[in-house]
Amino acid sequence: MLVVSIAAIFALRTPAPLETPVDVAGDFIQINSRKIRYIDSGSGPPLVFIHGFGASIYSWRKNLDPISKHHRVCAPDLPGFGYSDKPLDADYTIDAYADFIVQFMDKLEIKKAVLVGHSLGGGIALLTGLKYPARVQSLILLDAEAYPITPPLMLRVAKLPGVRSNIHRAIGEWVVRISLKRSYYEQTLITDRLVEAYYRPFLTENGKIAPIKVLQAMDFEKLKELPRRYRRFRKKVLIIWGAEDRISRIHLAHKLKRDLRNSSLKIIPASGHLVQEEKPEIVNRAILDFVR
Repeated sequence: MLVVSIAAIFALRTPAPLETPVDVAGDFIQINSRKIRYIDSGSGPPLVFIHGFGASIYSWRKNLDPISKHHRVCAPDLPGFGYSDKPLDADYTIDAYADFIVQFMDKLEIKKAVLVGHSLGGGIALLTGLKYPARVQSLILLDAEAYPITPPLMLRVAKLPGVRSNIHRAIGEWVVRISLKRSYYEQTLITDRLVEAYYRPFLTENGKIAPIKVLQAMDFEKLKELPRRYRRFRKKVLIIWGAEDRISRIHLAHKLKRDLRNSSLKIIPASGHLVQEEKPEIVNRAILDFVR
């Protein structure tokens, strides 16, 4: 989610001191010696929710409870984000994240699930379906990052000597606010409370360094291979997209619809990249109708 401008990143303001919040909702489990925050509620056929870059379970706050009245809903903070552990020597490739989702399902004794992924989480859900088709019932992809892009200028500059070890110092609440402004269509929804809730995980141990590690681990050349495999994917897919998304543009929704042959597309007007936050009632109804 947090796609930030290069000008903002290199303002290099002094970061806030690291703190560990004490009022964190959810439980914690151990996966590969890492502490993972997660939510598991409801009963019935399971849905696993996968958040996007720079986000956490918080981005599903308007979706999990309503859907849990009809299904079992499970959602982790991905390693490197939220309140899960953020080891600097971890494998943060998209392949490793797909493996993690299956490990998470194993831990919760889920044999097969509908995967619901937003943004980067959508790309992770799609790759999980390609790598582990027996574990995936179907997919719901919201404004998914499913295609290779030109590596962001931020990433290219972050790899320069003398920069990569300091770039995380620039991340502050102001960076989160800029990112949310790009992600929301309705700007009045961006409150101080929203900004603070998205920013707080960056104050945990390695909270500002790990997201940079994730960006650096992304192999944009390898991502070019994935679209050729989409046409062979036969599970049912629901694609949900914010019509005014400025991060994952609407033409990518139509492209994904063409490449995933057993898919349907729902475009939601007057909503941006964080469509599940801006239009939760419409998104929740679309998800429930699809899984029924």
